[in-house]
Amino acid sequence: MLINRKVIAIAKKEALHVVRDIRSLIIALILPLVFLFIFAYAITLDIDHVKLAVFDQDRTQASRELINAMTASGYFDLAALPGSGKELELGLDMGSIKAGLIIPPGFSRHIARGETNSVQLLVDGTESNSANITLNYASAAIASYTGNIVIAAMNRKGMSLKRDIGFIEAGQMAVYNPSMRSRNFIIPGIIAVIMSIILAILTSLTIVKEREQGTLEQLLVTPATPRDIIIGKMIPYWVIGMADMLMIVLAGTLIFGVPLKGDIFLLFFTSGVFAFCGLGIGLLISSSAANQQLAIQLSVILSVLPGFILSGFLFPIKSMPKVIQAVALILPAKYFLIILRGVFLRGSGWIALAFETITLFGMGVLLVVIAAKRFKRKIG
Repeated sequence: MLINRKVIAIAKKEALHVVRDIRSLIIALILPLVFLFIFAYAITLDIDHVKLAVFDQDRTQASRELINAMTASGYFDLAALPGSGKELELGLDMGSIKAGLIIPPGFSRHIARGETNSVQLLVDGTESNSANITLNYASAAIASYTGNIVIAAMNRKGMSLKRDIGFIEAGQMAVYNPSMRSRNFIIPGIIAVIMSIILAILTSLTIVKEREQGTLEQLLVTPATPRDIIIGKMIPYWVIGMADMLMIVLAGTLIFGVPLKGDIFLLFFTSGVFAFCGLGIGLLISSSAANQQLAIQLSVILSVLPGFILSGFLFPIKSMPKVIQAVALILPAKYFLIILRGVFLRGSGWIALAFETITLFGMGVLLVVIAAKRFKRKIG
């Protein structure tokens, strides 16, 4: 049996160590929520209230309607009306505005004649992602304004868009995330990253700490095998990991309003499998590191960097080079992230997530076996 009286005794001993170590308790129970709030508020892909300056050289009803169309979209706030192009560019240089619109003279006259018209939009491109989103918002607002002009012109000529020309209406809806809130996309990813960090840090110190304190020898004279020791040390941290998962899920759904469309039992079952896998990484680090400082450094490097960059949390893995995609295939956080977004947003079921769940379980078994053999070799 994997769990026997020796394993239970070691698990109780490890649980007492955790309870008596206030630092471990803070890391285990408070740090996950701190990370969640920091990341959830700091990382966002939504852009709104962009400070807009408009250099209006036309100063007519038509130009004012264009400005109103920009601000009515809700994405732009009119921050300044500079009197020259240089003044507008100075605002961009100083960072007091993020976008500038230049309306040329004769703007309304060209519209009245049905002639091609053009305006110039300047966007602060130092943050390329924000700049692209801002350009898309501005293009949509200008397109909407242009469409209204066309409809008004046709109405003046007694034409109907639907009757005389034909009209295509496209019903649009973003499935799985209808509100298009980036937080619904970000927070499930944050859960995977936080769990990776916490599990790796907690268990990376278990064996190396016993070795430094001189208590490992006492543990080795007991009838417990290396496998019993490894499994016994995992159990308390697995329970802590699941408690952390419960707190994070409650905070994500109740405080941040992220929808949980799937089976909650599936969510926690797969979370338990991922916790098993994450603990295996921590124990492998702990059985290999020479001291606690090195163990912490390795746990941060092997959990934080892959979790943020290579798991698909912020950057699509398909857009990465083939070599990096191959590296991502061996990262547990990648598969757990697919599970989390599937359960939270898609409402995916057991069959849809079977591959990721089985892969995580296989990785966990492999990591624990390697950690046990490494530990056995170390004490031998």
